[in-house]
Amino acid sequence: MTDTSAEQLDGFSGRYRSAGRLASITCVLLGVVGLFALLSTIQAGSGLRMVDDLRAGMLLPKEAKEFNDSTALAGLSYLGASVATAIAYLAWLSRTVDNVPTLRAGRPSVTPRWSIGWWFIPFANLVKPYQIVRDIHDRLAIGASSGGGWIVLAWWVSWVLGTVISQIAIRLPVPARPDPLSTMFSFQATGYGLALIGAILAIVVVLRIQWRADERADSLGVRPAGGRRWLRFPR
Repeated sequence: MTDTSAEQLDGFSGRYRSAGRLASITCVLLGVVGLFALLSTIQAGSGLRMVDDLRAGMLLPKEAKEFNDSTALAGLSYLGASVATAIAYLAWLSRTVDNVPTLRAGRPSVTPRWSIGWWFIPFANLVKPYQIVRDIHDRLAIGASSGGGWIVLAWWVSWVLGTVISQIAIRLPVPARPDPLSTMFSFQATGYGLALIGAILAIVVVLRIQWRADERADSLGVRPAGGRRWLRFPR
């Protein structure tokens, strides 16, 4: 389904393509990321208990090796899930930005391509992606009562803080003394805990935006005949 006003915008396809399937895939993968973030938080908590054993002189080399191996596995699993989720999320975001003009929600602040590109520009990617998501969230709003911008902000703050803290903790050299080691595990637990909250809030944000897009598509009659609504969620 095409729209003449959208066709006149450079960088936009000018036709509606539902992002519902991409939203569903993204939410499932975000759930996986949240699961691995939870497991990594628990692993960091186990590290704190290991430090207590180290202080008491009860830590065995075998236990330390098993802990290191399980930590590496949890970290790789979290990384792999995050990469897959990022690909799905950016595909959904780009499609959604492209649909905004066709859904008569005005012109987004960026083109579909730049909705992806801004995530890879250092320093700017600490602010610009939030602005992009907040822009389409607000543009696709249904009526004056459909606010909820604070959810987008809460998602972004928790995700950025969780990513920064966990990455700092991972890159620090592993200390040999118990007190610095305990601090490192505390940082890891905090970072992964915030990442878990960020993943949950990201699911809510995707569902909210997709619901608004689906509602607009239905009201404008741009959904293809027999088209399926992949998600249902209150505004």
